[in-house]
Amino acid sequence: MRSPTAAADPAEPSPGEIGPLLGEFADAALERDFRAATLGRVLPQQRAGLWLWAALMVAFAVPDYLALGPVPQFWGLAAYRGLFAILLVAGAHALGRWPWLALQGWLLMALALMGYPFFFLLYWLRPEIRAFNTGAIMVIQVMLFLFIPVRVVLAVPVALFGAVGATLAVGATTGDPTLRVGTGFLVALAAVLGYFAALRQQKTERQEFLLRRQLEGANRQLQSEVDRRVALQAELERLAATDLLTGLANRRVLAERFSLEAARAQRSGEPLALAVFDLDHFKRVNDSHGHAGGDAVLRSVGELCQRCFRGADMAARTGGEEFAVLLPGAGLAQAAGVMRRFAEQLSATSVEFGGAVLHVTATVGVAQQRPDEGLDALMARADAAMYLGKNLGRDRVELAQ
Repeated sequence: MRSPTAAADPAEPSPGEIGPLLGEFADAALERDFRAATLGRVLPQQRAGLWLWAALMVAFAVPDYLALGPVPQFWGLAAYRGLFAILLVAGAHALGRWPWLALQGWLLMALALMGYPFFFLLYWLRPEIRAFNTGAIMVIQVMLFLFIPVRVVLAVPVALFGAVGATLAVGATTGDPTLRVGTGFLVALAAVLGYFAALRQQKTERQEFLLRRQLEGANRQLQSEVDRRVALQAELERLAATDLLTGLANRRVLAERFSLEAARAQRSGEPLALAVFDLDHFKRVNDSHGHAGGDAVLRSVGELCQRCFRGADMAARTGGEEFAVLLPGAGLAQAAGVMRRFAEQLSATSVEFGGAVLHVTATVGVAQQRPDEGLDALMARADAAMYLGKNLGRDRVELAQ
């Protein structure tokens, strides 16, 4: 078994390698992907080529009739033209019904093989247009490679058949070796020129496909990195705005929200209230159960805040065991009622930690914003009401004057 660090086998094709003689990807899977990607372009071109070929086969029956008249040779040519035109139309319909036939290219090449003998017959039936017929075969040789999108690997044997067949037909209908050699040379030259032009085109198309694929991959990676960075930025913003322990907003976000709500209250004339609360005897929890026990209590308070308050309200942790709640649209009495219900639910909440069941209460101070009153002044009045409540026995809600 080859070591992972060993050099790559020179015989193995590198990803994206294109064969020098056939112009196709050495990687079969990549070649299939290329053909599938180009089907939307190749299929209509192949079908249009077959329809045009069928139309020309029928149209050129007119000069045959003018040259031969209603003789058996004409009717033989006409029958050949008609039958082959029907085959071409059937092939166009088959490509429309089974598009995968266009990916393989066998159908088109089979029809081309059946079409060449018609031109070979013309050397016997209409020797006066020998030069024109040779020119027509040369045009077909070039069109085979360039104007109808087919695979070079399939077009080469068909073009070889056309060159050999034309040479033999001329040799059988004339005793002039120069004419036979000249015909073979011209038809073969057309095939060679068509081959190299098609080979270059096939390589270029596959190189462009590979570049597009690499670009799409790079774009996907870039988009993935952008998405990751956006998610990271959002997470950083969330962390910057959130108290990690409780999941509530922090003091900075509370101040930003207060500015917005104060401006809205000033425009609408609606009241704006602020409540602050402090957990009673929280130091005892830390002393008895350690900081881990205190953290469990704080997390429980954060969860309760998220459940109890309205969507328009904002609860924030402003200190160790200190919290604030912004209540837009609430007057002093309404805010006091909201905070009393919260305090009741808090006192009824049990926090299990280390086999013990912990209970905490809170003392709350509530203040309603005065005209043009800032957050610091409003919070100072709510704090004063809270400390009054602590002096009066804790676990109560006091209103600021």
